Order: sequence, then C-alpha cells, then structure tokens
Amino acid sequence: MSIYQVLVIKLRKYLLLFLCVSLLFSSQAIIYKHDQTKNILINKMTKDSQLKVYMPTLPYFNLISLINGTLVKLSDSKRGWDYYLAYKHKKIDELTYDFWLRDDVRYQDGTKFDADSVVDNFKHFINGPFLYSNIHNALDSVEKLNDYKIRVHLKIPYGMLLNDLCVINFYTKKYYEKYNWTPSLTAQNTKGPGLYGAGPYIMAQGYATGLTQSKKIILIANPYYFEKDKPYIKKITIYTELPTKEVIDDISKYEGKLDIAYIPYNKKTEIVNSKYAKLLISPSHGNLTVHMNLIKKNSKLKDIKVRQALNDAIDQKRLIKFAFKNEATISPFLLSSNTYFAKELSKKYLNRKPRFTQKQLHDILNGLELKVVTQDRFMSVWKGIEYQLSKYGVKLIYTITSDEKVVLEKLLNNRKNIYDWDLLIWGNEDWNGSPWTAFFTLYTKANWCSIDKDDYLANEFEKLFKLDTNSKEFQEEVNKILLYSYEKAYTLVLPSPNIVIALNKEVSYHPSEMSTFPLWNAKITPYHWSVRKEKLDKDRLNYLYPIRIENE
Repeated sequence: MSIYQVLVIKLRKYLLLFLCVSLLFSSQAIIYKHDQTKNILINKMTKDSQLKVYMPTLPYFNLISLINGTLVKLSDSKRGWDYYLAYKHKKIDELTYDFWLRDDVRYQDGTKFDADSVVDNFKHFINGPFLYSNIHNALDSVEKLNDYKIRVHLKIPYGMLLNDLCVINFYTKKYYEKYNWTPSLTAQNTKGPGLYGAGPYIMAQGYATGLTQSKKIILIANPYYFEKDKPYIKKITIYTELPTKEVIDDISKYEGKLDIAYIPYNKKTEIVNSKYAKLLISPSHGNLTVHMNLIKKNSKLKDIKVRQALNDAIDQKRLIKFAFKNEATISPFLLSSNTYFAKELSKKYLNRKPRFTQKQLHDILNGLELKVVTQDRFMSVWKGIEYQLSKYGVKLIYTITSDEKVVLEKLLNNRKNIYDWDLLIWGNEDWNGSPWTAFFTLYTKANWCSIDKDDYLANEFEKLFKLDTNSKEFQEEVNKILLYSYEKAYTLVLPSPNIVIALNKEVSYHPSEMSTFPLWNAKITPYHWSVRKEKLDKDRLNYLYPIRIENE
C-alpha cells in the first residue's frame, strides 16, 4: 500500500471522527429564543401575585415613588420631572409658583388629599428639611388658595424648585403624630410601616431612612391608589442586603427566591444561560461616584497632581471592555455623559489630551497606597481599575461590604469622624433630574461631599441655584462647573454605566433611567411562580436573548 493510500485512509478516519463529534455536540447545542412575555402578560392584579426584588442602591430613596406621593415626580424626560399629585403649575414670578392638585387622591388610610394636607406637610418640612440642596434656604411658605390649589412662596429665586419637589413627600396626620421631619442628610422619613402615604404601595413591614434600614421590606398594593388600573402586583418583598453570589444563584438557579435584581456587569453570562432568568439592559442617567477623601488629614490626594494622575491613568475604553463588559460609555466628567446637561460637552472632551506622559504618571503615582470602601457588587470594576493603576505602582486596599448603608455611613459622617479611607464608591442614580445629581457631591455645605473647602465652587453653586434649569445661562454655568471639576479632579471619573438587571422569565419590567423603581408598572405571566398552580412547563425554560432597551 502506497503512502498516498495510507494518508487517504487516515484522512477518512479523522473525517468520520470529526463528523461523529460534531453530531454529538450539535445535538446538545444551546438554542436561544427571543422573549415573548409581552404577549401573555396579566393586565390586572391577581390576589396571589407577588415579586421579590433585590434593591442594592439607594433603597430608601427608591421607596419614595412606591409608597409616597409628591407634587411632581422624577421622569426620564428632558426636564427630569413630570406631574403627579399636582396636574399643572404656573410660575407667577421669580418667587411665586401656583400648583393645581388632583381631586381624586386619597391617602392609604382613606383620608383626603387636598390643599390643607399639602400646606400642613410643608410646615413640617420647613421645620426639618433635607440639607443637601438649597431648598431649605429658598423655601419661605406654602399657602392654600382653594381646596385644590396652593401657592409656593420663595425667599430667593430657585431654579431647581421643581426638581426638589420630587422628593418632598406627603404623609398623613397620623404619621406626624408618631414620627416627624428632622433635618436630614438623606431626605427620607420612611421610619416605619403604616398607612401613611399616597403612593401605589403600602409599606407593611420594614423601614429605610438611608443610614438605617431593614434587610427586608414588604409592600402591599394600595387600594386607594388614584391610577385605578395600577399596580398589577399585590405584594412585593424588597431585599436591601444580599451578597453578590447569593443574588446570582437565587435568580438564575431557582424560582421564587428573586424576580428582579441589579447585577454586576461581569455576571451577564450566568443570567443569559439560566433556565429561570433573563437579562435586561437599559440606558441610565446615573453614574458610579468615586469620592476622594480630601477631609482626611495628611492625605496624598490633597495634591492635585496625584488626583489628576489617577484620572489620567484610567483607560476608560479598556475599562468599558474588560470591567463593564461593554455596558458603559466614556465619560470625561462626574456627571453622566448620557444626561441632557452633559452630553454635548462630553462629546467635545472624548479625545482630550492626557495631562501627563506615561513616565510622569509613574513618577507621580509609584508607591501610592489607597484604601477603598466599596460594595461587593462593584468589585469587578475595581479589579479593572486596580489592574490599570498597578502599572504605575499604585496599590489598592479594600473594605468590602454587601450593605450600602455601611458605605454611606463612611461618607456622610466623614466630616465628623474623619475616617481613614481614600476612595469610596456608591451607585449615584439620577435622583434629581438635574446636574445637581452629581454636583451635590462637590457641595461642601453637604455631608455628601468629601472636599474640605472650595470657595470658588461654593460661589458658583449659589449662582446655579438662582438660574432656571431651562435657560441658556444654566447650561453655561453647568459647563463651567464641569470643566472646573475636571481640572481639579475631585473625583475618580469612571465610564457612565448602563442598567444591568436580571429578571425572572415570567416578569415584565421597564426600569427608569432615573432613581425610581417603577414597580407599579411591573407585570407577570400566568406561568409566574406566585400564581401558577402546576409545575412549570419545559417550554418555559428556553434560554433567551438579552433584552436591550434603547434610548427613547
């Protein structure tokens, strides 16, 4: 037999083996399908319907829109707010605003919502306002014009009035008999369960005020809610503190443990390859704020060159690819590049020249050790940052927690206690609908700021407060502050992230780009574990393509 014939025989054997292996694996190939949940949703509330939700970021703030009512509410619109318990308003002059109230609203205990209730609530707020904006200095009084019309009086012009009204919540008289507004770092007074609000859900168990919160909060639908077709889910259980591994396991491997959960960027694969969960990706106006502790004595971060060098050392393109798994966009500033107020300026600075050469970066940063405070869900991002900074001789030392309030305590009490941290990260969702979402972290009069002192910034903020958010002058002032903050490098600027959520496959939920959790719009299918009577059909276990919501 010739060498040629031997080679042909061997080739045929290898070809046959290849075909056998191919057939073996092709029979086990994973097939993905498109989500068809919208076609079979239950469009009304059923008595047994419930959802279990992991809410790791600002749970106290996200509860606002679920249990309380406000004159206006946060929205994904350009202006950042929409009407809610008020259905229109009119600016009379720089110091006077009129609001018309809905006449079909009742509190959760059945009592009437009207002008008297609004005036009474504002009296309590004025006696104990939140302190992280300028509303406590600008607001003078609120008067009743008729049963469903009020007038707001200001001491000074205040352009962010409508934005701040999104977080001035209204409570029943009984709430004030038990609790009260007190000057607050976080603005929340959700101090206990009860029939106290006017929102779509009643807080039946738990509490959340920012620096204190229960691990579990239970909400039930409000029978008096004025939007008669909402909500669609009877009961919602919210978890505020869960380790990342437990979150991923609970939603990807089981039914009935979690239905909606924010997840780390590097856990997308686990969800896409789950029998019970699907992946949803949505645009966001929020960002990951990384504070630099300039209040700490003898901090090396007080040197502006060190702060600038740290920012220059971050390669955002690579960070987006490897740490954010392509779920972010480049951002030159601390305000998300996805927001209306930062979008244009961000585009101009995308290809800005670095301030230092590679050698200069190494000379400035080599030997620097920085103590980091973070939630565990951000560790994949930190590992990407650590890899990049290690090339310049920077070492990161971590304090890791699954509990956001541990992080916020280190930030909000830093002026009083002067904690020994250098970098601190938290998920700063767009809670204001204006640039103040980011700027308040530079506002030295507020405890959310880790800058010791900056008289120039304080003066510029006073100018900003007086400007109408829709004016050309306001945008010019915003740009001025963004450029100044870039030069001062007061924060470690990271890419602007998308929202990445894992959902139970039988749940439909559209997240907001703002800091609201619109669970009143969430729906389920008849196959959801809470309403299904029989074992789940195997056809419901198909793997699903990720759902990507584009900017509207």
